[in-house]
Amino acid sequence: MKREADLKALVKQRTWDKEVFVWLGSEKSLIGALGSAKHVVLDLLDLFQPDNLPPDDDATKDAIHEQLRQRLRAMPKGPDNRTILIVKSIGLLARYRVGLKDFYDWFVGSYTLVALLLEGSAEKTDWPDEVRSDTKRLLDYFNEPGMVKDIYTANG
Repeated sequence: MKREADLKALVKQRTWDKEVFVWLGSEKSLIGALGSAKHVVLDLLDLFQPDNLPPDDDATKDAIHEQLRQRLRAMPKGPDNRTILIVKSIGLLARYRVGLKDFYDWFVGSYTLVALLLEGSAEKTDWPDEVRSDTKRLLDYFNEPGMVKDIYTANG
């Protein structure tokens, strides 16, 4: 795991290399580490309409892919739009085995980064009581080959 200082150094680089990373810490600490860098927050729960939820796992996975692609394609990119996308509720990506291909295909590049926010089990989350978030399992999932480049921590 890398420290907050390493993330600050990455953010200051002139260009980036198609990077998706996990931030292990609070949203507030991540935004603090980003400093004045432009960022946008995307909560994956916002991809769904509460009154029109998919009927099963396959439909949910398809809906995540479709809605995510639309959102990512609509975001401005380029030298004049250096942006770090903070993604919340990343447990959905693991739960439905969505992976990160959409982020790599439609968003990350020389002027865009993706930060997957993993607030940790000690943090307060908006998940229903019957849903459990296992930080170690999520870290293992996102640390598989072809997923994230690095994991940064606020407590490193």
